[in-house]
Amino acid sequence: MSTQSDVIVVGSGASAVHSVYSIVKAGYRVTMLDVGFEDSGYEALIPSASFVDIRGTDSMQHRYFLGDQFEGIPLGKVGTGPQITPPRQYVIRRMEALTPFESSGFNHFESLALGGLGGAWGAVCHPYLDHELSKCSIPTKDFQLHYETVAKRIGISGSSNDLESFYGKLDGLQPPLEIDSNAELIFSRYRQRSKKFNHAGIYMGRPLMAVITQPLKGRLPHLYHDMDFWSNKGRSVYRPDITVRELQRYGNFTYNRSFFVERFSEEKNNKVKLYAKSIKNEKYEVFETRRLILAAGALGTTRIVLRSLDKYDVPVPFTCNRHTYIPCINFRAFGKHQKERRHSLAQLVMIYDPTGDSKSLVLSQLYSYGSLLLFRLLKDSSFPCRESLRILRSLASSLVILVIQHEDEICSGKYCVLCRRSDRDGDYLEIIYKPPAETLLQQKANEKAIAHQIRKLGCWPIKMVHPGHGSSIHYASQFPMTPTSKPLTTKLSGLLRSTKMVYIADSSSFAYLPAKGLTFTLMANANRIGENILKEL
Repeated sequence: MSTQSDVIVVGSGASAVHSVYSIVKAGYRVTMLDVGFEDSGYEALIPSASFVDIRGTDSMQHRYFLGDQFEGIPLGKVGTGPQITPPRQYVIRRMEALTPFESSGFNHFESLALGGLGGAWGAVCHPYLDHELSKCSIPTKDFQLHYETVAKRIGISGSSNDLESFYGKLDGLQPPLEIDSNAELIFSRYRQRSKKFNHAGIYMGRPLMAVITQPLKGRLPHLYHDMDFWSNKGRSVYRPDITVRELQRYGNFTYNRSFFVERFSEEKNNKVKLYAKSIKNEKYEVFETRRLILAAGALGTTRIVLRSLDKYDVPVPFTCNRHTYIPCINFRAFGKHQKERRHSLAQLVMIYDPTGDSKSLVLSQLYSYGSLLLFRLLKDSSFPCRESLRILRSLASSLVILVIQHEDEICSGKYCVLCRRSDRDGDYLEIIYKPPAETLLQQKANEKAIAHQIRKLGCWPIKMVHPGHGSSIHYASQFPMTPTSKPLTTKLSGLLRSTKMVYIADSSSFAYLPAKGLTFTLMANANRIGENILKEL
């Protein structure tokens, strides 16, 4: 059976939805192919109430806080962080079965869910500077317009502050989110001594967040329930599934769920064929389209491209932001009552500019440890459980987590390979990730400098936690955009070289990863690619 469309997009995440938004609006037939897992029922159990009220009144809270199968109790080493709570674990459902993977020392995460990994995205939106875009090989001309288009579409809150020189200015921002009591103490300390911190290369401000503080397209302003890691009541935090549901109101858009795309082939008669398997009955279906957009996430797209071009055992580049967590005690908040009206997302952002020229930035996001529950910290304590719990309860109001993120670029020790299984039944992706020793030394030096500065902010670091390579879930660079023709690269338009109708709209086309989160730039770049395709159509 063959189903025809003007455009097919693979995936439903942040890149996918914004790559076809303009095309759908223009009236062309667009099909979105996706596996499309959703929450199995936890979200419906969660009341629209504050964390404090829920803890005191809801007799069913154990179901979504711990999970019906206790899947919310992490027993292993810290990996992706605490944000994959039971109501969000649908985001990585059947990952190991459907996206086989092998690696030594690399934490691999992919999503086949409706909205992709955007279902657990932290919503921080910092645009790249022009030199960062250039290193990614993204054309800088008029790119600000794509940032503005996406910002207006999804709603971004924030304000101008000391960080503006590191990400530029966005028009039409909604008012910033309120910060909690912990962050207020830290930020006031910074503002009192900002010149000294700036002299040391430290800059702090409120983040730009894809969280609305004013109504937008039927979505409600943030409720300040401190439940952001568990629920999205009112849809104030932007998730890509919001845009999928918006596009479904158009008769020329089809969201085709339960299809696992394996490969494309046969670019003939100005059409490309796509082969997908139903996860319901294991049967294959053939789809035809005038343009194909791959936005299955960096690793998903890598599988599809290498499988389609029969490039097994051929290494392709790989980059990934390195993360480090620093739990701290904010001494000035010790024993003080925290205001209940708060959110769980990043409260503040701190940028370290070690070279003084904005060329090698290190970004840190500051979170208060509130609604994630203290049992997650017990296993890392050196004291017996009962004593540890007593200590943690005393420290809870002053616990702060600093998440440090480093830039990454292509080098010979970091790559991935699609390999056939020995029995010839299927394949798997292997990742080799060995950063140069000098890079790791520089990153550790930067982390030490940041730890020294946060002490001056009144936060005492308890320890540095290195969750392992891959824990940021920021993957890129397999088919980098290049101005000159090279095998397994994409043109600046997003067109995959050696093809005529296949475009890449996700981060597998980024040649570099700045320390900033990539999702906002992914959406803007996908919008750029979609508008290019629209002109061709």
